[in-house]
Amino acid sequence: MASTKWLVFSNYQEMPCGTRAKYVAVHCRCANCRAANSRYVIARDRLAKDAARALAEDTERLRREWVRERLSLNWLAGRRRPIPAGPRPCPQVWTAPDGTQRTRIYKRACRGFDGTGCPYRSHLRKDSTGDVCLRCRPRLASAWNGLVSSDAVRAHLKRLSRQGVGYKSVAIAADVSKTVLADILFHDKPQLRAQSASRILAIDRDAVADHALVKAGPTWRRLRRLLAEGFTKTELARRLGSKARTPALQFRGRYILAKTAARVERFYSIVMVA
Repeated sequence: MASTKWLVFSNYQEMPCGTRAKYVAVHCRCANCRAANSRYVIARDRLAKDAARALAEDTERLRREWVRERLSLNWLAGRRRPIPAGPRPCPQVWTAPDGTQRTRIYKRACRGFDGTGCPYRSHLRKDSTGDVCLRCRPRLASAWNGLVSSDAVRAHLKRLSRQGVGYKSVAIAADVSKTVLADILFHDKPQLRAQSASRILAIDRDAVADHALVKAGPTWRRLRRLLAEGFTKTELARRLGSKARTPALQFRGRYILAKTAARVERFYSIVMVA
């Protein structure tokens, strides 16, 4: 193995100067090898810039086609025409330190959440993306996926935890990484993506795992009501799925399995409705 490596290294070392291979493999820093490496880097950067320019042109073409389609649909429907994205003058009135009101012109204006103009008449910074201001972005929940505060998600996760739904069950139900939810709960992760937050906030206590522990109080109240209706404990155990020779209600304590509570609730609903 050592002889093979030395053979490859000797072949690179025998290469003539003026190639990038010798610049990288042998670390030759002569003028010819430096020039070859510079030519490679310049050509690589040129290809990357050409690819980025082509992507920007395709994006602009698709945007113009979308604008033309929206304009035609709005003209047929008699609605207001959407404002195309891009630089637009945005005048704003502001109060100078001496108390006089002046008008300044910003180069970029918010196009609004529905494309018909910003209700707040906000302007955009030079490095802002999306042509939408911060106050209009939450109304673009279906398309916008920017960063939002994790405070509401953290409170929701704690509320679900008190109901027996752990963050791992929430992660599976909401299609979010468990690491992200763990960081929000235990490491105070300040932000997360808007679409992930909306999926997490849509999860309720129905996402509880089968073997999670939940409070047994509501289940015992339903069982006492069923016992008052004339059911015996043996009959209830058999109806709830016990396959023992002598069925019995064997769960005790303040907490029971979530699947047991679900079985009791389902049977209770059927009996009470009937």
